[in-house]
Amino acid sequence: MTKKSWMLVLSLLFLGSGDAAAEDFAVPGDLDGDFVVSTEELESAEQDQKAGKITTEELEEIRQISQNYPLRIVDSSGKEVTVYKPLKKIIIFNSETVEVVRSLNAQDRIIGVGKYTLEDATYFPELSKLPGVGSVWTPDIEAVLDLHPDAVFVYGTFMNSSADEIQETLESADPNLVVVRVDCFVPDSYEDEVEMLGEILEREDEAREFLQFHDECLNPIETIVSGLGEDDKPAVYLESWVDYRTATQGAAWHDKLVMAGGDNIFGDLALSYTDVDPESVIERNPEIVIKLCGAGGLNFGGYDEDDTSEMAALRDEVAGRPGWDEIDSVKNDQVYVLSNDILGGAQHFIGVAYLAKLFHPDLFADLDPVALHQEYLTRFQGLDLKGVYIYPEMLV
Repeated sequence: MTKKSWMLVLSLLFLGSGDAAAEDFAVPGDLDGDFVVSTEELESAEQDQKAGKITTEELEEIRQISQNYPLRIVDSSGKEVTVYKPLKKIIIFNSETVEVVRSLNAQDRIIGVGKYTLEDATYFPELSKLPGVGSVWTPDIEAVLDLHPDAVFVYGTFMNSSADEIQETLESADPNLVVVRVDCFVPDSYEDEVEMLGEILEREDEAREFLQFHDECLNPIETIVSGLGEDDKPAVYLESWVDYRTATQGAAWHDKLVMAGGDNIFGDLALSYTDVDPESVIERNPEIVIKLCGAGGLNFGGYDEDDTSEMAALRDEVAGRPGWDEIDSVKNDQVYVLSNDILGGAQHFIGVAYLAKLFHPDLFADLDPVALHQEYLTRFQGLDLKGVYIYPEMLV
């Protein structure tokens, strides 16, 4: 369906359900329709409570809104977003944000999720049962509107054109709908996004606790890596699940590799993600090779698996490529397969810990990424999962 047709259908849908949408958006205690509970309106609510017209709980909600709203934040797209009341019903398209919201113990607010959350029942056992709203590539806008959410979350800087179109379409169909843009996997914006989500979901304490854990994972790594000279950093070739596709400057994978104390052999390129010539890998002679699995045609490894055979076969295949016997990483048995489950998403900082241990085992003798990973899963995700995340496994 074209965007023009989409907009026509949605306008008809919205006109047919305008009263319901308006009722959904109504701000408790707001009497004049400006979405703000003034001092006078709060006093009116207090009189209504004394007269038995509203309950004590309803009055407390109105008082909270009067004291704390409107709330204005700037999302990751740079847009100012105004929230007029607590967000009790939210839809999230990207699973990275679903994961962070669960880290903040606010998963009970989620009423609809994207395609990739639905498909991951292992990692999202309860949330994968929620209604689906399609993906950023193929959104089901009608399903979003049928759920009457208070807010919808889509990517902030990733898949910009698709996310922009979703936002524009939703805001045209329902001008009152709050649309928030967040990525929750980019290191540079991650902490700010966690703080922002804690604020608009009224989970500030949980956000502080989670970010304290995040900092406890990364600060020791940053301290040591900041003191390294360029000659102290191993030359690393990072390859996605697509052969000879790598990350360069401007890509989140590149940033994570650098955070862990590695020197990306293709860090001088300026294309973010690109395919490289096989001969150029041999010429640049990496000391360590990281091959990612867990997506595309290499959808194995990661959570709830204990079989390393496919990762082992992939490692042997990569190390056995023509001409690779000349590469230092192959000569020194430094070819690894890493699950993107721990590097590409909301828990990327756990992946950075694995890489730091791999790149600098002597400097990080006391670092235990496996223990940090397990704490993250049990303490913040409420999961009791084991899995295979790196092959060969590291000694910790």
